[in-house]
This record gives sequence, C-alpha cells and structure tokens, in this order.
Amino acid sequence: MMWNTGIKSNFSQQSQITLDNGQTDIIDLKNYAAKIPYNLSVKTAKRMRKITMRSLCLRQICGVVILIVFLPFLASGSDVLQMSAKAVKSPVAGIARITSKQILPEPSFPEPSAGKPVIDPTFGTSLQRLTDAGLLKQPGVVPDYSKRQAFSPDGKYLLLRNTESQALLFSAKDYSFIKPLEGVAGEDLFWDPRHPGTLLFAIENVLSSCDVVSGKIKEIHRFDGYAFADTRGEGNLSLDGRYYAIACRTYDAKSGDVGYKNLLVFDLQEMREIARLAFPPKIENFDWVSISPRGNYVVVDYADTEKGRFHGVEVYDRNLKNIWQKPLGAGHSDIGLDINGDEVLVMDIYDEQRNQTLIKKFRLSDGKETELFAVSPLFDLHISCRNTARPGWCYISTFDYVQRLTHNANDFLPFEDEIFALSLDGNATTERLAHHHSRRFAPNAPDADHSCYFAEPHASVSPEGDRIIFGSNWNHEVNNASALDTFLIDLR
Repeated sequence: MMWNTGIKSNFSQQSQITLDNGQTDIIDLKNYAAKIPYNLSVKTAKRMRKITMRSLCLRQICGVVILIVFLPFLASGSDVLQMSAKAVKSPVAGIARITSKQILPEPSFPEPSAGKPVIDPTFGTSLQRLTDAGLLKQPGVVPDYSKRQAFSPDGKYLLLRNTESQALLFSAKDYSFIKPLEGVAGEDLFWDPRHPGTLLFAIENVLSSCDVVSGKIKEIHRFDGYAFADTRGEGNLSLDGRYYAIACRTYDAKSGDVGYKNLLVFDLQEMREIARLAFPPKIENFDWVSISPRGNYVVVDYADTEKGRFHGVEVYDRNLKNIWQKPLGAGHSDIGLDINGDEVLVMDIYDEQRNQTLIKKFRLSDGKETELFAVSPLFDLHISCRNTARPGWCYISTFDYVQRLTHNANDFLPFEDEIFALSLDGNATTERLAHHHSRRFAPNAPDADHSCYFAEPHASVSPEGDRIIFGSNWNHEVNNASALDTFLIDLR
C-alpha cells in the first residue's frame, strides 16, 4: 500500500498522486494527516504484467468443471481431493486446523455485527468484526498493510487506518475505538519496538515520533538534502528498532520530477547514517526497500524482471555491499524468519510454463530459493510475515483478480478468497483459517480504474501468530470504500 505525498509540499499545499491508470493528478491537502494521498501505480503495474500472461484458457475451465463433477467419485487417499477435512493441532491454539488442500467454497451468510464473535462455518475459527465504519463516522476502516504490524509491542493498542489514510487508535484488549491520531501520516508508519506506545512515521524527509497517549509529536531526524526519505510504504524497521533502510529522493519543482538519489541505512540508536549507495540515473521501477528483521541485510525490489545491478530484487549487507540479485519482478512479498532462524524473503511469482502463481522463499544470506506453495493464477495474494514470535510461517490472503469477476460454489478454486498460514519449511503445510468475504473486482468494478483498492483484504498477523486482522466489504458495495471494515480471526 502506498500512502504517498507524491511531490514536496507543506501541510496545506498540493500533492501529486499517481493513479491506477498511470496518469497523475493534483489533490489539495486540506488536512495532511487525513488526506495524504497514496500511490497505487506500481501495484497496478505488478498485476498488469500478470494479465498479459494469465489468460483464462479453455483447458483451465474444463479442468475445473471435470474436478467438480467427478470430485465425489475420486479416491479419498489424495490429500488434495479428499472430501473430509484433514485437521491437525495448531501450535498457537487449542483447536484443530484444517490442513487439507481440498476445495472449500466460501459460504454466504450475513455480515456479523461489530463486537460479536461468530464461528466461521467452514473453518471453525473465531471470527469477529472489529469496526463499524458507519457508526464511527469513518470512510471505511482497514489494516494499514499486510507487511505492517498493527499490534503495539506491549499488546495494548491496535493501529488501523481509514481509507483516507487517517491513523486510528484502538484498544487491542476489547477493540474499542480510542481516537484518531492527528498529525500522524505518511507511507512509513511503525510501532517503535524500543518504546511501547510510540509510533514512528515519515512525512517527506522527516522522521517523527508520536506518543499515542498524549498525542505529542516529536521530530527525530530530518534527512537534509532530500525531498523524500522512506521505504516507499512497504519496508520495516529491524526488530530491535535500531536500523532503518530508506530510499532518498529529490524533487524538481519546475519539472515535477522525483529522482532517486541514494539508498541509505540509518542507525536510530546512534542517530547516524552508517551506509550510503548512490542510485544510477533514471531509476524507473523502484518499488520498496527494507532492512531485514535482524538488521543484517537490506532488500530492494526494483520491480522489473531484468538481470543485472539495480534491477529485479537485490539484497545487500547492512553496509550496502551487494550480495545477490534475481530478476523476480514486482510480486507481493514480506521479509521474515524461517524455522532455522534464517532471514528470508517470501514472494509470489507467476510461472508462465506451469500457469500458476508460486510462493517462494529466498534466503537473504545467499539467495537460496525454495518453492513453498502454488495457487491458481486467477487470483492474487498478499503476504504477512509479522508473526515474529512464531517464526517459520507466513500468512497469505488471496483475492480474485480482474480475470475472475464472479464465482460460485460450483467453480470455486482451492484457497480462493481465503486466509491461511503457510509453513516456510518447503513441505507445503498449511493452516486454513477463514474466508474474508471481500471483493475488489466484480462486474461493476472490472478493473483498477473502477474498483476500490482497499477492498483487498491485506491480512496482517500479530507477533504471536494468534490474531489475524483483515479488511472486508463482505461482498457488498464493492465500489464503496465506506463499506469496508476490519475483521479479526482469533486463534487464542
């Protein structure tokens, strides 16, 4: 997700946004905290690449029909086709988890009332609607992003946003709304691991902190010489809160051009720059940068499939010495820890020969690649590795893409519109948790220009892996951002 100012501006000036169709527009920031615009162009470009390669062929339709018609008659020995749900005990909860790969259609049932837990009829998990945007008088309430931790380090607070980018503070105990966080905005917004109850956020070239109790905002560091300095909305701090890797950009007020100048690693403990790498001229497809969880590596997604330096995905050490590069494109991803304690990038990649979307992990130390799972190319997905106290897993939220505007129980696909945990050990072990009941694309919302980005579920997991939040419009008013609320899967 991109909550981007686009051009350098003062609090009440104008900002440029890049629209889903690639065009730009100028928006007045009447209240910069509530109206910081967001840049969706790279995310659109990621998925437009797949449209050209993922045509829905006749054999794929026939395969689904054959599977559905003959499913009851197939041998139950196959894990993929067995009719009874195989279940195992989850390490994070005392109830069984469905681990089979069978087709489990999303049932239709009324949207729950806020604050009243219900049991997911398919998966048996506890599901709770946390917010009612209408009652809160908010234009939709959603998680910030799958790659961002919503729960505070001390477990007291839950951070959400409304669909106009305003940061909203809730209790993580009873999920009651506490207050909007005035003045807190920007693409980068993190809980400070060193100071519970404190948020760090970057607006333009300034990193600031906010005490969520008092609301006091303090400037931490100004990155002089740059117009913008942040991760571009998808990076994180190291787990100890010490290291911060950022892309520093300039802005030409005359031409309106934003230029990528330096990659930088900053030490928030010693308050100094520890490494700098100059970008080559005319970087075009830069997506995001992040320090790794333990602060040992810097990962950059240059959002293309070319080989060579400053393309694809590059991994550096903390001093910005290049370690490896792969032409991986611009899939959704997150950085986490596997069961061996290795820092890994988990990323989705479309395989044209297999006509599948693959979820792979890449060990940051040497680029070693492991295929984790494969799903249909007809839907997209987000990845969350925020379960830092439960290493060895990532959390996936799938959603139908533009070439699948409708579905029903007769043509449902495995893991469609679903939230599930996926083991990082390479054995394709899953824990299937819930359907999210949210659609971005539909016949009346057929493409990126005529749909609501925030209707993608963007599931994000708690540090312990026992609570997962996601956004949903419950399959109604898909074009209306105000129909979006935040839901919780509680595995405790």
